[in-house]
Amino acid sequence: MNSLERIQATMAGEAVDRIPVVPIFMAWAAEYAGHSYGAFQQEHRVFTDSILKTWERFKFDQLTTLSDPYRETSDYGTKIAFRENSVGKVESYLLQEHADLNKLRRFPIDEAPRMLDRLRGIETFHRETGGAVSILGWVEGPLAEYCTLRSLETALMDLLTTPEMFAEASEITMGNAIDWAKAQVDAGADMIGVGDAACSLISVDTYREQVLPWQQRLFQGIHDAGAKVRLHICGNINHLLPELKHAGADVVDLDWMVDLPRAREVLGEETTLFGQFDPAAVLRYGAIDDVVAHARKNIAEGGQRFGLMPGCEVPQNTPEENIAAFCPGAGCRIRDLLQR
Repeated sequence: MNSLERIQATMAGEAVDRIPVVPIFMAWAAEYAGHSYGAFQQEHRVFTDSILKTWERFKFDQLTTLSDPYRETSDYGTKIAFRENSVGKVESYLLQEHADLNKLRRFPIDEAPRMLDRLRGIETFHRETGGAVSILGWVEGPLAEYCTLRSLETALMDLLTTPEMFAEASEITMGNAIDWAKAQVDAGADMIGVGDAACSLISVDTYREQVLPWQQRLFQGIHDAGAKVRLHICGNINHLLPELKHAGADVVDLDWMVDLPRAREVLGEETTLFGQFDPAAVLRYGAIDDVVAHARKNIAEGGQRFGLMPGCEVPQNTPEENIAAFCPGAGCRIRDLLQR
């Protein structure tokens, strides 16, 4: 069973040879391959080289294409200052006031250079792996994208005071996001990740009334394009779990502070869960035995439709042996736990 088949069978609730292992690599992979994180964010040849070399070492089951949260933002016209060893920084937010919504527009993907760069990377992954490994495309979710255009603090305030501005922006951004997701599927992605981290910071009522409908529209567009949806909300989303059940994601990532048994109970056996041990305290700063113990706990609690990963991105400077401990390549310490 290859990695793509393994993930597809897991989502279908079918028998698999082992549990899929699905970590998110960005800055760590760049450093491992001898590149700067700044170059990883800006050039598909760098991020594909970094991810493929990391995959060859650890043999995880999904190649990730996310590099930073600003691909769409940049193509709307926001100036991003890229930095050598950390994520880029917005120099000036595009939406300073309501009138600036006129700066947003629907556009063909072939006019969006950073989106096109991601497509070239997906094509490379598909060519190099022969379609045997799952490829995760990526789009920013409605609230995440609005935050990068408006700033986190102002965006959250808008949800309380001027929610119509968020809705007007999302009409455009989610239309483009659906088009871009389809282009990534056409390039070879079988799953689209949707990052919407700011959702962990809002109330369940605000999520239900203002963000969830846009996520549902986006997820339906991804499904119509022929791909599965992997929803990634960093942080504590315990309060959102009952509403997430209605979002329509095929896979929900769970960060380390989420109650995994409760998530399984609330989201049901039909939803695939990926997670969830602490990427900092356990993976980055813990010992190999800590990684093994937490992976064992996650696997025991995850149920049939489950994939193993740290709750968020593998941090920079994580010891290689700690990553090897939970991945199925050489040095794996949980091979018996992964077997189904």
